[in-house]
Amino acid sequence: MALAPGTRLGAYEILSLIGSGGMGEVYRARDSRLNRDVAIKVLPADVAADHDRLVRFEREAQVLASLNHPNIAQIHGVDDSSGTPALVMELVEGPTLADRIAKGPIPLDEALPIAKQIAEALEAAHEQGIIHRDLKPANIKLRPDGTVKVLDFGLAKAFDPVSLGGNATMSPTLSMHATQAGLILGTAAYMAPEQARGKAVDKRADIWAFGCVLFEMLTGRRAFDGDDISTTLAAVLKTDPDWCALPPGSPSSLRRLLGRCLRKDPKDRLQAIGDARVELGDLLSGVGESATGTPIAPAARPSRRLVIPAATLLVGSLVTGAVVWIGMRSTAARPRVSRLAITPPQATALSINGINREVAVTPDGSRLVYVGANATTLFVRPLDQLEPTPLARGAALRDPFVSPNNEWVGFFDGSTTLKKVAITGGPTIQVARLDAPAAERGATWTSDGTIIFGTSTAGLQRVSADGGTPAVLTRLDRARGETAHLWPEPLSGGRAVLYTARAETGDSIALLDLRSGRTTILFRGGSHAQYAPSGHLVYATAGTLRAVGFDLNRMITVGPSTLVVPQVVTSASGAVEAALAPDGTLAYVAGVGSDVGRTLIWVDRQGRETAIETPPRGYLNPRISPDGTRIAVAGRDGLWVWDLSRTTLTRLNADAARPESPQWISNSRLVFTAVRGGGRALFSQAADGTGSIEPLIEGPNAPVATGVSHDGSVLVLTGPKRGPDAMRGFGFDVLAMRLDGSRQVRPLVDTPSSEMNGMISPDGRWLTYQGNDSGTFQVYVRPYPAVNSGRWQVSTNGGSQPLWARNGQELFYLAPDGALMRVSVGNGLTWAPSAPTKVFERRYLLGSGSVGGNPFRNYDVSADGQHFLMMKAGSGDAADTSQQIVVVQHFDEELKRLVPVK
Repeated sequence: MALAPGTRLGAYEILSLIGSGGMGEVYRARDSRLNRDVAIKVLPADVAADHDRLVRFEREAQVLASLNHPNIAQIHGVDDSSGTPALVMELVEGPTLADRIAKGPIPLDEALPIAKQIAEALEAAHEQGIIHRDLKPANIKLRPDGTVKVLDFGLAKAFDPVSLGGNATMSPTLSMHATQAGLILGTAAYMAPEQARGKAVDKRADIWAFGCVLFEMLTGRRAFDGDDISTTLAAVLKTDPDWCALPPGSPSSLRRLLGRCLRKDPKDRLQAIGDARVELGDLLSGVGESATGTPIAPAARPSRRLVIPAATLLVGSLVTGAVVWIGMRSTAARPRVSRLAITPPQATALSINGINREVAVTPDGSRLVYVGANATTLFVRPLDQLEPTPLARGAALRDPFVSPNNEWVGFFDGSTTLKKVAITGGPTIQVARLDAPAAERGATWTSDGTIIFGTSTAGLQRVSADGGTPAVLTRLDRARGETAHLWPEPLSGGRAVLYTARAETGDSIALLDLRSGRTTILFRGGSHAQYAPSGHLVYATAGTLRAVGFDLNRMITVGPSTLVVPQVVTSASGAVEAALAPDGTLAYVAGVGSDVGRTLIWVDRQGRETAIETPPRGYLNPRISPDGTRIAVAGRDGLWVWDLSRTTLTRLNADAARPESPQWISNSRLVFTAVRGGGRALFSQAADGTGSIEPLIEGPNAPVATGVSHDGSVLVLTGPKRGPDAMRGFGFDVLAMRLDGSRQVRPLVDTPSSEMNGMISPDGRWLTYQGNDSGTFQVYVRPYPAVNSGRWQVSTNGGSQPLWARNGQELFYLAPDGALMRVSVGNGLTWAPSAPTKVFERRYLLGSGSVGGNPFRNYDVSADGQHFLMMKAGSGDAADTSQQIVVVQHFDEELKRLVPVK
């Protein structure tokens, strides 16, 4: 029964019926929480009443919700708050492709851009192992702005009434509202032959359907049609399309592409939809072949006897022999791939901070450069020598990179300085003073003497390697939801730079043409791409390295991607501990990411450890509840609460990703910043997980909570700078938000420098925070609430992540080397602290305390002030000094074998 306008499903108010079909009824609805219109698909009664199918549907919907692509209609989630299971989806305005085709064939110049966007959508899904299974014009929407959106990805599988296996149900051969088998869930005219036969299907079934859709766009009629289902399926299985129906001027390359998509044997069919995207891109750019009216017969290969003169055979044999000899000689001379593992001595051990890349290799492949000795020393290690040599020293070194002539090493020293040093040693030279503390992410040195670096809150910046003031090179595409441009890497010839475009919906590999200034998204779902001289891009995804062919002339990827290194250390910020030299040498750190397998522990003032029986996870920002009975802790996979007495770990927010810095505003409620439904916000939620999570501040630059006043009335926040500094994307400020219902936000510390990790003292008289006024982060204290009436520096040699003891008599912070420091605080009306002293030296956190790409406080103190809650390093963390640097010489030759490019 249709839902009447005004009906409410949880937070959604039904506005009108959009359509109905075998997969349910679709309504336009209003999301009262986010004030936006959405599409809601109410599940058919037989799905809602079948527990097993409903559970499987919800599981599939979670997978499908991971698809984030401009040409794929987003699934926001599943809502069953009103007892009516419903799928909440992006509302896409505009007609379907079926509506457009009903008006007649689509001209080539209009059809090709549509087809290319469909191919891009399929490619993004296939890269995540998701098959559409029911692609047809009715499932493709054409927005007024020209954007194509593919709908209902994978729902044919999600609605399957029985468990999937190697049987007929692998194709959509059952109607969702029929009582007998043999009816078609999808549309028979677009089903691949193997799908129609009830065999297992893979992405090649989508390629077949794509060919059917493209044929229909160009001709205005279906490639396979019949009077009923039986005759339609017979046409799919036994006949070829009427190739003469294609427009007379169709390019031969387009005809060839259609023929490859519509080969009945999936083994002979086009194997990757990305190849179709490339072909269509060539046609759009004018690279395609000239038009021909010759129809394609994809399956037929006519046999023909040729009469060849003997002289021709002789010459042909000689030429063939010469080619074979040259080929054998070339193969014999091909460089041999070799591997070696380097374990730096303990005193020079590799430092990995979970944020940046700490390994580099010279362009000629002769030397390794890496950050070691607790991020205090930059080392160079010639591959023909046994010991590394120190190049530079500092407090928090990171992100080394090498000049194209192999003579200089660039690096970041602390938060605000870009430096260089000769690779043979000598004094360090300042290249630039930076305004973006803790925001630089990767750098590269181009052949024209320019250094380009990424930022975690803005676009790419550039500065002369001889010194100067950084200038903006790229700006964030806010329409695409971009939040940062990271990890620049040069392309051969200096024409362009690869970089990672970060958005709330995920990372993309982008390309900047340095001549035209034009940027292009190459593909989604990867980060930190590097170019290999074999004609490949090597990039990081899910703790692995993958490679894809790359045409340097056309600046496009070619063919499917392939796994080339199964396990490499990556970080939550998208950095990969792998460097690829122009000569084909690869250096990488094998292992898992830096935020895997941590445990929580108590450490007393003598440095003695007591284990907390938490299961190993990627913990961040642990916080003890006011009553001391529970620990809230963030992780990439959600927000968790550990009950100390019951020894149980409970996940709170299943629909919020990448939470940061949870704060207890009472024993019963938490606040945290996370991503939910494609948007970022500061949220509030009950600590027992009941009820819904409530957005407090929304937007791509939503602040992060770092402290709560003792009476629970004020929340202290770290937020991106506003005003002129925000235009440059630099730095942070300390803010305050009232929790009395008004949610008024005001700046507490707002200077040209960067301030963060603010916290009000238990007696409400002082505000502590870290700031980089001096060029290095130090811990400061100001009066509260009159924050502008004074300021005192607490740390002496750098400090971060300040924390008040519960009694207000001590202030703790982290030294740059990771040691825990303390100062005692008097009871007087004036600020009169003691000199800083070490509590213990055991290094649980790195340099500035940033772990896993997260700069917020990563420790806490018990109510009695005698025990500190710390994170024990897991595999891949900086405290794990057993890591090896693997060097693969002539890795480009291995890429040619693993990822052949035609």
